[in-house]
Amino acid sequence: MQDNVVVSVDLATRVDASLRVGEASEVVQVSGEAPVLKTDRSDVSIVFQDRVVSELPILNRRFTQFEILTPGVQAMSFQTAASEDPQGSYRKIVNGQHFAGTAHLLDGTDNHDAILGLIVVNPTLESVTEAKITTSNYEAEFGQAAAGVVSAHTRSGTNQLHGSLFHFHRNSAQFARNPFTQATPIAGTQNKFIPTSIWNQYGFSVGGPIRRNRLFYFGDY
Repeated sequence: MQDNVVVSVDLATRVDASLRVGEASEVVQVSGEAPVLKTDRSDVSIVFQDRVVSELPILNRRFTQFEILTPGVQAMSFQTAASEDPQGSYRKIVNGQHFAGTAHLLDGTDNHDAILGLIVVNPTLESVTEAKITTSNYEAEFGQAAAGVVSAHTRSGTNQLHGSLFHFHRNSAQFARNPFTQATPIAGTQNKFIPTSIWNQYGFSVGGPIRRNRLFYFGDY
């Protein structure tokens, strides 16, 4: 028997147990029941673990950017106005289906805007511990979906106080010029060839116990 079994969000986990040989016997059983058509999960999906979510170099640090990294998923050429989508989410096309057909779940609850087809709460990367994006053959429990299912699971507090402090910084000091699109100098840029691109994002997260083994808290900014 394995000592540690890794269980992922919305994913069946297989455990192979070793059994000792018992007494030899022979049993003949005749059954007239109808066979089961499907006995295991066979969805087409990709799972992003917590280390991938926190360490992949995503420029805008948005959770919905991971959806675009999934095979078969692409962002639409036009997006929702900032007044309707202040979090800057993406309208997505999954395997050519309509953008409104993608379902969003956050900790098992509905997180989908039925009109705009967007994720309602765009969780911060510090709060996401695991995410799964299913693009085909999802279970019947996701009956509202016609294109794909985006399921995210957030962190929780533990008996030990824990947290993080981060600052993501990016500038154009070491950017390379694209010889095909920047053959001529660009006026007003830092070195006449490379557009200036500066990104600063900082924040923190903290979690711990309110009552050990019973009640916990977690928050991030």
